[in-house]
Amino acid sequence: MSTAAQVFDTHLAAFKEMQNAPWGRLRYSVVMANLKRHLPERPLRILDAGGGNGLDTVLLAQQGYMVELVDYSAEMLAEAKRNAEESGVAGRISFRQGELGAIPAFFPEPAFDLVLCHNVLQYVDDVEAALKALSHGLKPGGLISILCVNRYSESFRHALMVQDLDAAQASLDARSMLTITFGVPAALYAAEDMRAPLQAAGCSVVGEYGVRCVCDYIANNEIKNEPEFFAKLERLEHALTDKHPYYLLARFFQIIARKA
Repeated sequence: MSTAAQVFDTHLAAFKEMQNAPWGRLRYSVVMANLKRHLPERPLRILDAGGGNGLDTVLLAQQGYMVELVDYSAEMLAEAKRNAEESGVAGRISFRQGELGAIPAFFPEPAFDLVLCHNVLQYVDDVEAALKALSHGLKPGGLISILCVNRYSESFRHALMVQDLDAAQASLDARSMLTITFGVPAALYAAEDMRAPLQAAGCSVVGEYGVRCVCDYIANNEIKNEPEFFAKLERLEHALTDKHPYYLLARFFQIIARKA
């Protein structure tokens, strides 16, 4: 087992806690809504690359899509299989264990209408190579959705959520961070950093969004658990996700690109 896979294996409980928290639910809600803006009204075959315990995978399978989940963490994959069975969609999901670089070997011919790569690229050494591997599995005209922590959000998070102004200033030009959930270093990118490697992979950007434009700057986490407040927050996040300039400072950026 690789060291990276072991980290994800041993932090599954923390990852699930994050997913179930209000900010985790917002992340999945907004990301799925943004995807729907671009998906055609027909059956799709989808690859969830680095899909972890399969929450995105299950949500898409519940909408009738056929999904292939690839992840290198055995524990995450086992949890994804349990989630699929409990949700009644196991028949629409297939599972493979491996890294992003293994995708061309898994799928020698372009097979997918949509490829997800959510919260993964900050952990890989070579983003351009990873995107080329993802694009290899994508049919011409197919879509790829990328989600990463937005480096422009780090200073605001330290200043407003953590209220550590020294850390806020120190992170102004930071290109890496220590992740909260997994406790490991991760690269920091902005949306524009993905344009050149996507172009090198034969894809052009068709949509750019911010995910959690305000949630991570509200210091009171308890209030986010109140149903009325959360409902209003979710409406606001959906309204801001594509509004310039608000999405530029969101905690995550989401890019949707199309293969030529």
